[in-house]
Amino acid sequence: MTSDGTLADLIGPHARREPHRVALVHEKRRWTYGELAATAGAFAGRLHAAGATGGRVAMMLPNSPSTVTTYLACFAAGAVATPLNSRFAPPEIERALRRARPSWLVVHESRLPLLERVDPAVLTGIERVVVDGTDLPAGNDPAPPAPDPDAPAVMFFTSGSTGTPKGVVHSQRSALAMLTSTAQAMGDVGPDDVTQVCEPQVHVSGFIGTLSTLHGGGTVALYDGFDLDTYVEGLLTHRPTLVCTHIDLLAQVVRDPRATAARFASLRGVYTGGDTVPAALQRDFLTVADRPIAVGYGMTEAIWLTIQRTPRTDRDGCIGVPVGGAQLRTDPATGEILVRGPMLMTGYWDDEPLTDASLTDGWLHTGDLGEADADGIWWFRGRLKDLVVRRTSKITPGEVESAIDEHPDVATSAVVAAPDPDEGQVPVAFVVLRPGRTLSADALTTFLTDRIAAYKLPARIHFRDALPLTASGKVAHHDLHEPA
Repeated sequence: MTSDGTLADLIGPHARREPHRVALVHEKRRWTYGELAATAGAFAGRLHAAGATGGRVAMMLPNSPSTVTTYLACFAAGAVATPLNSRFAPPEIERALRRARPSWLVVHESRLPLLERVDPAVLTGIERVVVDGTDLPAGNDPAPPAPDPDAPAVMFFTSGSTGTPKGVVHSQRSALAMLTSTAQAMGDVGPDDVTQVCEPQVHVSGFIGTLSTLHGGGTVALYDGFDLDTYVEGLLTHRPTLVCTHIDLLAQVVRDPRATAARFASLRGVYTGGDTVPAALQRDFLTVADRPIAVGYGMTEAIWLTIQRTPRTDRDGCIGVPVGGAQLRTDPATGEILVRGPMLMTGYWDDEPLTDASLTDGWLHTGDLGEADADGIWWFRGRLKDLVVRRTSKITPGEVESAIDEHPDVATSAVVAAPDPDEGQVPVAFVVLRPGRTLSADALTTFLTDRIAAYKLPARIHFRDALPLTASGKVAHHDLHEPA
């Protein structure tokens, strides 16, 4: 942890001690710690001199060195880094800018055509910095003073169940705690580590994967998005020691017919930030890669909270034990997981009612269901809002999905609630088969009959080529709809 409890000097110790150490590899070019620190420091001075301290600095950037240095510059200047999803369409960009009201916008030149389709009034008064993804404009302003640890440092936009974007605000202190908790969860990231990152750095997943590695003095092999062949080439070229990516990407890498243990040989840890690893995928990974997928539990509002490194193939839902000073408990009335710890957000931007409803005496309501067993290991049981109430019986989609995923022909599945005039709600399954496999709904139902109670059996089963995903790589259950 930095000496003053802020992010202001996040990579400074490594830049001063070993300025020529490689910090970042991107598109066959290498950036040293000294280069990153110098570029970020120059832009930080410019931001501070222009009065950006305390204001929002919006970012429309792909994964690139400019994204890293913009974050570092904002942290040092005391500005609030406000990344926008790289997949936003012009109306979404416009809504986000109206919500955030930034004073600056750092934008990649490839995104400029999108800005031309945004209401000019929204862009009025915003200082625009156009970059090509490699470096930020230089400056000669003096270094800014260290920010207050409790000052806001970063704001992530995330959509809740209503689809309305929420601005999750982290302070200098809580954002640093997110990085140290992530580093601890991934086995104490250090100078000998190489982390391969393809997740968007403007999302919390890519943010923690990149910056926790740089904070530890390691090297980031950075890609802008996922392509199977490119990702595998990276594994063989950079020989990363760590990867932390979405379940669906890990499934593609390990279930690729060409996959052998050799492509995973350099990895000391394979991590995912979801809420559970399907037992079938865990078994595939152990068989092909000869190592498990470790799962960490967390969310944009607080990450990471728990870690489970030892594989559990007997039952889905293990999320492990707390890390980073996190505390978990369940609400005795609802079974909801409540959390608190140093990595907890300060609140939602410009939304005091939502903040008050989500935080009670320092505890965050996660909306997730879970419990700790006798050994203190936590288990995820589903989401409070996703419960299927069939007559008077409550069904968590996760338990039905786990049973479906046990079938050898199934790659992945999702279960959602559907209204029913007689039973109130019924579970409906959407299933993706493994390549080249065939399976009927009747055969799958017969398979499930021996595994779950009759009232949990899906009323209908739909086969799909793929399932919709959220920006964080989880299945977007609310985007699944039955055919008319």
